[in-house]
Amino acid sequence: MTPPADAGFDRLRRRGIGTSDPQGRQALYSAAEQSPAPGAVTVACSSCGVLSTVTPRRLLALAVPSLHLPVLRRTFPSWMQCPACARRTWVRLGLSL
Repeated sequence: MTPPADAGFDRLRRRGIGTSDPQGRQALYSAAEQSPAPGAVTVACSSCGVLSTVTPRRLLALAVPSLHLPVLRRTFPSWMQCPACARRTWVRLGLSL
């Protein structure tokens, strides 16, 4: 007499397609809305609309070459490379303290 094919696996839980895991694995891999670390610089892009957080060293790499016109352009005064879309566009910089 031969045992059924799945007899050894009767203690294992079967994976369900519709299982919900509201606080488990989703919480591990989701990005929470947090304020940037002190000393980080936020870059808001006028083209793609993404708000990126970069370190001052990365900002220096993105800003070479750049143009800053805070008197003429109030909303997005800096012309430099956006870290999100990698295009040269008008951006707004912010420093978190």
